[in-house]
Amino acid sequence: MSVRIAHISDTHLGTRPSQGVKQNVWGVEMRTRLLENDYYERFSELFSLIEASNPPVDLVVHSGDLYNSPWERNPSQPPAVAQETAISVLKNFIETTGIPVLILEGNHGLYRTLEVSLLDTLKLAVPGLDVATQQDLKKALAAGEPLVKTYDKLDVYCFPFMERNVLESANLLQDFNDWITTHQRPKSKRNSIAVAHGMDLDKTLYSDIFSMSYDYIALGHDHHQHKHAKNAWYAGSPERWRFDEIRHDKGYLVIDISEDHKVEINPQHLVYTRPVHNEKISIDTEDTVDSVMSKLDTLLEETGVKGDWDSSTAARIRIVFEGSSPRVNSLDLSVAMETKRLDLLDRDSVHNIAQFVWTVKLPKAEHDPAAYPEIESDYLIENPEEDFLDYLGTVKLDEQYDSSMLTRIAVRALKKGVSQDEAKLNLEDITEDDSS
Repeated sequence: MSVRIAHISDTHLGTRPSQGVKQNVWGVEMRTRLLENDYYERFSELFSLIEASNPPVDLVVHSGDLYNSPWERNPSQPPAVAQETAISVLKNFIETTGIPVLILEGNHGLYRTLEVSLLDTLKLAVPGLDVATQQDLKKALAAGEPLVKTYDKLDVYCFPFMERNVLESANLLQDFNDWITTHQRPKSKRNSIAVAHGMDLDKTLYSDIFSMSYDYIALGHDHHQHKHAKNAWYAGSPERWRFDEIRHDKGYLVIDISEDHKVEINPQHLVYTRPVHNEKISIDTEDTVDSVMSKLDTLLEETGVKGDWDSSTAARIRIVFEGSSPRVNSLDLSVAMETKRLDLLDRDSVHNIAQFVWTVKLPKAEHDPAAYPEIESDYLIENPEEDFLDYLGTVKLDEQYDSSMLTRIAVRALKKGVSQDEAKLNLEDITEDDSS
């Protein structure tokens, strides 16, 4: 029996960019701020598009991070409007179409010190909604039972977010891997998929999942929509959560699985009215603060952000300053940029800009925290694996060198540098990373 699935992920409802944001502008008057509202609109748009699918889908799976908070940097629960949006959109979709929806718990929207889940509360409010939480995973692991949801046409094996260091500190890592291979293995010839929230980069994607012969693996956590392995894809985030994400297409996936287990993946991409710019300005040896600001004026002219205020098309802009000059220091540049920001975001500004932030990458210079938006990456290099692979593509490597191994070494070195880990970096560590 063939089955059709819509795969969405990382909707991050309740995200509230605050740094460098134009003040006193609303997405919905007295309810949601402008950029916060973009996430609610994308969520509603996703389900409207899925509802219009022809032929219709049999199931919608959300592979984690429905809400943006709580998480490490923000322990508070999602805004009331985020929860209202989730309830209203999901309830309307299920009542209108009769199509079931399954939501997995990711690392965002997860209470790390409480034995409760926001998804359980959501399930009580939305008849027909299925959820799989970290608490469900803990119970299944303790009981030695599968964490599986059964539908008319397929079985869905669930892998909510679970940090490796939690398993290691409890001496449960081997038990967890044994649970995957023993209890999460498909038991029949029915179509089956897995839904998991994790990445290789932070070691939260467990390799045994890929040995279970699922027809498809729906992944979340990485915001870049892409194929990870055979019949395993990240759906990506539908909204631009970080500035560097403008490099990637955004949307969702439609998966068709035939009765004889052949799989076809069809990426669906969204079109945006709000421009997002992630631009670089070089600081050359002869530059002064004035000349750097002139470069900024030229760049703003080229991006086409001049015009009357329009809340639907007001741009988000990040400027990355690279290079150095003896006549430019970070303090003077920050003062000039703060003044520029006030001008650009003023009510009477001739520029249609909703957010303006910057990053100064000067040698031996401290970064002004105010220059970073809340949605910045955890790493100075925003996507170290992809950036290093891009670099390797520009150089000629001897055939004896493996680019994937070199990339793993570089990423591990960066992570150790950032965390100031005193442990030695050796080949055994890299090899273990690759096999885990």
